[in-house]
Amino acid sequence: MTKKNKKETFRDRELTDLNEEKELFAWEASERAFKKKDKDFWITSIAILGLVSVILFFAKEFFLVVALGAVLFLYYVLSTVEPKNTKNKLTNRGVYFGELFYPWTDLHRFWFGKSLDCEALFFETNLRFPREFCLIIDKKNEEKIKKIVVKRLPLIEISPRFIDKASEWLAKKLPLEERKN
Repeated sequence: MTKKNKKETFRDRELTDLNEEKELFAWEASERAFKKKDKDFWITSIAILGLVSVILFFAKEFFLVVALGAVLFLYYVLSTVEPKNTKNKLTNRGVYFGELFYPWTDLHRFWFGKSLDCEALFFETNLRFPREFCLIIDKKNEEKIKKIVVKRLPLIEISPRFIDKASEWLAKKLPLEERKN
């Protein structure tokens, strides 16, 4: 085999490798963050909703009362029904969240944070929907994941969203349940 043939063979092999999808890291975790709420939390939430509903009722905002009730019911369902486990993986082409696939070109940036009591990896997308999604991770795998993703996307230290910062501040100022430190 001549030197020229070796070079062509290497180039051909390199091109076929680009077309082949390779799994870089995979893990199994729950589909979403989950934290079971206690009875005191629900009593407090219903009492606050009742007071706000009375005020809105006198202001003749009936649909807003119904909407707030629906939101509380949704939150109740999400905090009582445990999520299923799903397989997540990072490949050379993108991120798999169960059966959903997000190519690296559709992702803008990422960060690590907490969602309820779970460690999570957040991705901001270039798509209209979803604007961001999160994968539940194990804390011990954070560095492995970081090494893979930082080669493809910029890492930011904290969530860029105003609503995340505002809800965190509100949760500290008005806790609906006891905090365990």
